[in-house]
Amino acid sequence: ATALLTFSFYIFNFLCTATTPLVAAKRSAGREKEAIGVGGQALSLAFVLGATLSVTLIAFRYPLLDLMGSSVSGEDATGYAVDFLTIRALAAPAVFCISASTGILRGYLDTKTPIFILFVANVVNFLLDVALIVFAGLGPAGAAIATTTAEWISALLFLSVLAGKLPSADGELGRKEGSEGQKTVAITPSLSVPPWEEVRPLVVASSSVFLRTSILQLFLSTSAALAARGVDMPGGAAASISAHQIAIQLWMLCSFTSDALAAASQGLVADGIGRNNMVEVHD
Repeated sequence: ATALLTFSFYIFNFLCTATTPLVAAKRSAGREKEAIGVGGQALSLAFVLGATLSVTLIAFRYPLLDLMGSSVSGEDATGYAVDFLTIRALAAPAVFCISASTGILRGYLDTKTPIFILFVANVVNFLLDVALIVFAGLGPAGAAIATTTAEWISALLFLSVLAGKLPSADGELGRKEGSEGQKTVAITPSLSVPPWEEVRPLVVASSSVFLRTSILQLFLSTSAALAARGVDMPGGAAASISAHQIAIQLWMLCSFTSDALAAASQGLVADGIGRNNMVEVHD
């Protein structure tokens, strides 16, 4: 179930990576209204895709888990996986909102606010894990409830910051220290359907990232499905998939080291391009 969720959530990472340079370039070029428009479109797209994914995962949870090899691990494992997947699927709109919001904030060169919000979410997640797993004895379902709750809290905090209801780490969004002439920015999901000309840059930028991430996650998910079928290995399928998940988590932890450089580069390069400062871009 975890591998399936990772695949489902991570392939939509373009909501962050494609949004960041588009917002940064338009903002630094002085086209604030267009930057806000891109942010609103990204948030709307996040909720639409998230709701669609939630329905899909819940409706097809049994065949999807069977495809991932949960039936090989026994009825108990399948039951735990179904409960875990069903609850975690409800967090899809929140996860995508977090991704899009992080991309928008990076476009405003604000990388502190996401850290603070995600720190709060992780503290909530940990406390709920202890309460629901250790004391309530809910097992995987408790872990799913804790993570889903923390992600929705995180999404609401992001939306409050973008809407100007809560201050960002640097004060009010759009106002840096010493820039008194700037107005506070308020970015909310767009309720209207924008013309193709407006959403085309976001769609085009997203498609390439979506394809690359889909291929990567497809191979990782396939390896998880094969590991779940490792009944001939010492310890059986349970030991096989457990070892695989430990290894993949360590691999992902190491990959996040370079993610910090990628995140900073996206915002800074696009900011330089928007100001037409090619020297700074090359540096």
